[in-house]
Amino acid sequence: MSVFPKETIKNIGESLGVTNLKDEVATALAQDVEYRVHELIQEAAKFMRHSKRTKLSVDDINAALRVKNVEPLYGYTCGEAPKFRKTTLNSNDIFFDDDEEIDFDTVLNKPLPKIPLDVTFTAHWLAIEGVQPAIPQNPTPSDAKAELLSKRAKNHANSNGITTDQVNVKPLVKHVLSKELQMYFERITEAVLSEDERLQSQAFESLRLDPGLHQLLPYFVQHIHKKVTQNHKNLDVLEAMLSMAHSLLNNKHLFVEPYLHQLIPPIISCLVGRVICENPQQQNHWSTRNRAASLIATICHQYGKAYHTLQPRITKTLLRAFLDPARPLTTQYGAIIGLDKIGPEVTRVLVAPNIKFYSENCLKTAFESPNPVRVQEAEKCKEALVAVLDHIAEQNSLSFAPKNNSENDMDEDDPAPSEEDKKELIEFVGEIIGKAYLEKEVRKDRVKSLITAKEEL
Repeated sequence: MSVFPKETIKNIGESLGVTNLKDEVATALAQDVEYRVHELIQEAAKFMRHSKRTKLSVDDINAALRVKNVEPLYGYTCGEAPKFRKTTLNSNDIFFDDDEEIDFDTVLNKPLPKIPLDVTFTAHWLAIEGVQPAIPQNPTPSDAKAELLSKRAKNHANSNGITTDQVNVKPLVKHVLSKELQMYFERITEAVLSEDERLQSQAFESLRLDPGLHQLLPYFVQHIHKKVTQNHKNLDVLEAMLSMAHSLLNNKHLFVEPYLHQLIPPIISCLVGRVICENPQQQNHWSTRNRAASLIATICHQYGKAYHTLQPRITKTLLRAFLDPARPLTTQYGAIIGLDKIGPEVTRVLVAPNIKFYSENCLKTAFESPNPVRVQEAEKCKEALVAVLDHIAEQNSLSFAPKNNSENDMDEDDPAPSEEDKKELIEFVGEIIGKAYLEKEVRKDRVKSLITAKEEL
């Protein structure tokens, strides 16, 4: 039995021009109408509860109709509740909206409203050659002076600690970490700096494999930046932070790209820092710089295609450190190996043409220094430049070598470089680096490939 009687359905049908509606059809329509009305009221009640109200409004019904893809009701607003009047038709009570009756004579005799103004545009000069014209559209000098004085008074009051506006500025987003994540962060940051190697390796493995670290990623990056800044002469801490960065970069579950601009500076600091340990003669800071160079190369190779300015900016920074004679040799060494790790194409274009200038202006004076530490640093830079030439020659040899010959066959058949080739190489890279490379390399094709690279530049 439906809430709506079949007589109501018949009356509505007659008002729409549908006559002689059968009782079975009217009953079925009444049941369907009851179901649709219940469904509509349930959806409207959801909007009412979400709006923190206890009274159902017309807007709630219209919102529910839009959800059901039904045209909303027109002519009803959220003002006062509509008033219904009752009338009787064929011994049945019918309720209808009580519309106010309007007298046409009153409407016709009412004076017409004023015609609205058309939209117009006017132009005026704000200033002519820096001078503001005195026209009504521009503020007068007295108004401008009063506004300036009021701003100065307000700034003065704020500088004295007196604030006229009580405004509380709150952050737009509040990042809340669960207790479990906070404990994990504390344990990991303690473990990576622990003296227990087993605990350290477990922490790095967790950072490399754990899939649920995306919320902690900005905190880990900030921690790396902070520790490198505070411990720029503690080699153990720097090694731990590089391992931490390496684990985060190799975690395939993390989206590291938004934090690269915060992660790259501490790695470059470990690479080209002037002093990154307390005792450079006894501590092996060269391996730490090599590791930082590998990390920089990994970042360039992984994210360089997506971010086209990433590798050029890093390369420009390292090249500037390499070519500056005022920089210490440790910084220049880090720049050389950093460029070398990025790739032989970079060193062929940027490093190789500047080796002669560098060796004559930096290495020559360093080797003549009585300070053994400076001589050792110069030796390391020389070895790094020889390795750069070796990688360039190897790349060129692979490019021009016949595919049917193996490397061993080339080594057996390739003669030693001629004196003319040696002279051209020394003229290209300088005497210090040229002789050091020729002592190591005896294959003519490698020397020829470097000379060819010089001609291509």
